Amino acid sequence: MADTSANPETTYLALDVSPKRIGFAISYGRLAFGRGYLHRGKQAEDILGIQSKMQQEQATELVLGLPLRTDGLPSKQAQKVRALGHALRQAGLTVHYQDERYTTLSAEEDLNGRRRSKGELDEASAVRILQLFLEI
Repeated sequence: MADTSANPETTYLALDVSPKRIGFAISYGRLAFGRGYLHRGKQAEDILGIQSKMQQEQATELVLGLPLRTDGLPSKQAQKVRALGHALRQAGLTVHYQDERYTTLSAEEDLNGRRRSKGELDEASAVRILQLFLEI
């Protein structure tokens, strides 16, 4: 679930955070577009990579996909995403969360079996996360 309603005048950078990669998507109004992915390192390196991507894309706020279990409760990965979100807030960034249940499955369908790498799936999942956030 999102922290707040999306503002179509704000440029959001969405993140699909997996243990090995972070997929990116950017908003233009109410539309979402994939913007690649980052191989994860230490948290400080991830934050620098995210800040760099925000600057490159001229994004002002972040949307992190929150991996909840099918029953709606937080997963172990959700705790790690919230920890990253906390660190990003400590770095002065505005962070929103979006329930990302089933986004990977939806992203796989969007790619129609064309996936060439797991990073592309993370990017497509970030697009779905951002689309869900923008619909609210």
